[in-house]
Amino acid sequence: MVNDFGGNWTRDKLRILEDYLKAYTTALKKQPFRLWYVDAFAGTGYVSLDSGNVAQSRLSISEDGLDSDTANILKGSARLAIEVDDRPFDEFIFIEKNFEYASELSKLKGEFSGRSIRIVPDDANKFLPDWCAQNNRRLGGTPWPGERAVVFLDPFATEVDWQTIQRISETKSVDLWILFPLSALTRMLPTDREPDEANMAALNRVFGSQEWQSALYRRQVQPTLFGEETRIIRDDQQAIMDLYLEKLREVFPAVSNNPRWFRNSRNSPLFAFMFAASNPGRGGRIALEIANHLLNRW
Repeated sequence: MVNDFGGNWTRDKLRILEDYLKAYTTALKKQPFRLWYVDAFAGTGYVSLDSGNVAQSRLSISEDGLDSDTANILKGSARLAIEVDDRPFDEFIFIEKNFEYASELSKLKGEFSGRSIRIVPDDANKFLPDWCAQNNRRLGGTPWPGERAVVFLDPFATEVDWQTIQRISETKSVDLWILFPLSALTRMLPTDREPDEANMAALNRVFGSQEWQSALYRRQVQPTLFGEETRIIRDDQQAIMDLYLEKLREVFPAVSNNPRWFRNSRNSPLFAFMFAASNPGRGGRIALEIANHLLNRW
């Protein structure tokens, strides 16, 4: 079973993540840290791409040796992380709420029997805050003495709560990659009126408060033949992304200012790939340098 979701942007996302994980583990190779890789919305371990949307000039990270029938099946993020072998991660947690996907992920435990792999068939917004808090208590403070982690949040849409992001930042030990759902949020934010009640609740959950209303909407008074009329106008997608970046900067000491925009075949923005490091020291600065290089490179 493979995840039937993606396009040419999926290749770039996985390439950036894979290169980061290799650079991250290499940078910490001589450090006595226990390293965690946590993948939320982990899928099945493979991703199937629509060949009609794939840029043929880009080679897949997993295409070498594949025949024509499997040329658009990529190794997913979970498998890529396990296969980092110069300095492997010590612990893997794969969170996948979909039962069938989680069952497929479980096969990785047999395939890579020498690795410590935990499959969590749960909601990432429930598991991750608890995991962060438990580690804070278990290790006796933050940054975590002797341990570091990379967390990858790869939702299909608006599944990630701001509370989850905040709990991750409080560890001061986690590097975070998040696929920010620009397209889904844009659909929830009408250009000429405020969102309905259901979408407002979802937006409050994603942004952590109601501040998005004043940040993204403005009222404009215009004269008409019958007097003045007040119009509601929403800012563009850049403003939506900038607001989330500003939220990240409030809780993370190191945030990349140049997220990578991923677009569909019609050049419409789908996601923004964002990076934030919670370590306030030199480690966070180095992580940010690596992430910025990769976001600009691909």
